[in-house]
Amino acid sequence: MSPTSTDDLPVDGSATVRLDVAPDVVFAALTDLDVLPTLSPENERCELLEGSDAVEVGARFRGWNRSGDHEWHADCVVTELEPGRRFAYEVPPGFEHATTWSYEIEPDGDGSVVTESFHAPMLALPDVYPGRIEGRCENLRRACETTLANLRAHLES
Repeated sequence: MSPTSTDDLPVDGSATVRLDVAPDVVFAALTDLDVLPTLSPENERCELLEGSDAVEVGARFRGWNRSGDHEWHADCVVTELEPGRRFAYEVPPGFEHATTWSYEIEPDGDGSVVTESFHAPMLALPDVYPGRIEGRCENLRRACETTLANLRAHLES
């Protein structure tokens, strides 16, 4: 393994919500780069990067984020896109310890069950930022819950 690793540190998290909204409507909201920042407690803005015209596998976009007093931007690449079912992206693209964010959408009667999850291996690397941020994994887990609560408010209002 490269930088010092602490294998017992948590690197995964997720949250799930049932919505009274069809999967295609949920998918449209989650893949709309103007809507996505309104759902997240950290992301403030997203835009496609040069060479990408739409959210599709291989498309690159940049997200501008804030947590407390800390601001940063991160480049992302869409890794999976299955309309009405799944959307995933990697941050930053091509980094061996990249974080993968994903959204799974399952039909459920006249609604949907939506799961937002992350796999962030760098959280187990205390020598790599943000591995040194105490409680970062738990903060990201809470962010998933907040994002899905905001998704519910956005789509069911």
